[in-house]
Amino acid sequence: MKKAFTLAEVLITLGIIGVVAAMTIPNLIQKNFEQHAISKLKETQSILAQAFKLSQEEYGEVEGWDLKAWNSESAILIANNLKPFLKIATDCGLEDIDKKCIPSTYLQLNGIKHDKNYINDKSYYKISLLNGTSIWWRAAKENDTLIYFWIDINGKQQPNTYGKDLFVFSYENGAILPNGSPTSSHNAKQHCIKGKSTGWGCAYYVIMQGNMN
Repeated sequence: MKKAFTLAEVLITLGIIGVVAAMTIPNLIQKNFEQHAISKLKETQSILAQAFKLSQEEYGEVEGWDLKAWNSESAILIANNLKPFLKIATDCGLEDIDKKCIPSTYLQLNGIKHDKNYINDKSYYKISLLNGTSIWWRAAKENDTLIYFWIDINGKQQPNTYGKDLFVFSYENGAILPNGSPTSSHNAKQHCIKGKSTGWGCAYYVIMQGNMN
């Protein structure tokens, strides 16, 4: 007499497999997204650092670029000096009306809508790179900070949230630095790790810790 599983046993087994899958697959998907985000963030930081190095060989030190804080002229000047050394997929310029580079809305890590509309603000210059990231920048003269960068590691795709796929960097003291250092006005402790935070300081945490926990 041949032995076989009963229908009830098969259904119970499939049910157990389904429960295990429901518990593990979302975690695996999230883990894969996090590893991709960390890798893309480090890659784009390196791309910007190399672009600055080549740009300064051509146009001189950034400190001598005569940047003015937060205006379109400075944003264009940065673009003119950096774009020749970046592999650009789409150049959206000062106004991304057609939303080719960035979406119209971003959320903070705490789920609150960020009230800044980067698309129409002409003090920010927007591009997307061939590696799939979107970047925009503006000039800044805040202590040693000369330029701020926003890096969206997956362009217009969701979740469009600070600390998840959108991160802030700055150019200061000759380097591209992740926002959120202990001395930053948006330090990671208050603006990433703390509950209901904005997410503005998560770049430092993600780069330094190598995870998004």
